[in-house]
Amino acid sequence: MKKASLKDIAESLGVSKALVSLVLNGKGDERGINKQTQEKVRVRAKELNYIPNQYARGLRIGRTNTIGVIVPDISNVFYGKLCKAIEQEAYSKGYNLIISNTYEDVQKEKKLISDLINRNIDGLILASSFDSKNEIDGLREDKFPIVLVDRVFDDFNVDSVSVSNTAGAEKAVEFLYARGVKRPVCFSISPVYISSISERIQGYIGSLKNPNDAKLVQIPHDNIAGGVASALAELKNEDYDGIFCVNNNIAKALLRELSNQGDQLKDVQIISFDDLEIFDIVHPKISAIAQPIDEIGKSAVNLLLNRFEAGDKHKPEGLVLDTVLVER
Repeated sequence: MKKASLKDIAESLGVSKALVSLVLNGKGDERGINKQTQEKVRVRAKELNYIPNQYARGLRIGRTNTIGVIVPDISNVFYGKLCKAIEQEAYSKGYNLIISNTYEDVQKEKKLISDLINRNIDGLILASSFDSKNEIDGLREDKFPIVLVDRVFDDFNVDSVSVSNTAGAEKAVEFLYARGVKRPVCFSISPVYISSISERIQGYIGSLKNPNDAKLVQIPHDNIAGGVASALAELKNEDYDGIFCVNNNIAKALLRELSNQGDQLKDVQIISFDDLEIFDIVHPKISAIAQPIDEIGKSAVNLLLNRFEAGDKHKPEGLVLDTVLVER
């Protein structure tokens, strides 16, 4: 079946193609086009199943109403929920998304950014795996609209939305002490240069009653289950009674180990940065530091739209949102 065009609609109504374009682009009133004529155009477009070419329209008006979103791994519940929040807010404002995953591969991230820009996205929301702001400084210099989420860079004048990671980690350690923990261990994850991870480590170390008790275990991001199993084996004969997990993937791996090494963990208090529904139904229940994911997503979209509207007059904002301790 042939796709209907503006010309088809115009010829069927005996009007100009330009008039049809103005009506379907919502400019009928400002151009003084008769209300009845506008309604006839819209009805005929629907009858002919006319589908606008958003890409071609974007080239004409300088917008495609498409936002690119790049995250490390959408299978991580945090990033899955974040993408959902971004999509819902963007859709409500008339924008569509193209979502991509890097899996912490910086070369892939470079290619994805280039590919998305070549597809004429209007702006980019990015949770970057880069170890330096220099990798994306060209976007800032070119004044390309970008918002960093979750992961940010110091002294980088672009819009960003993150949470108070250091304060959240401090809450976690204080919670463990309040539960009677004497020596809390931190299970971290690579790469540690990521701002959210490094800040949580700082919060852990800074909250210890005795800095000499610091025990930081590094878990590889590409083998979390194996890394957690190895860490527990290493700690088996050590005196520790609490574990602070810097993200929910580590906490989930610990839950799996509970079934294998229940005796070792039965008296160990566990708290996770990032909350999951499952933490409330497992035994023992796991307390968490919850992030305001919906607010992060909505804020990122609105910062980007503000940039679209203000253009070069826009002043970048760095939003830092609070976390919440969920005690169980």
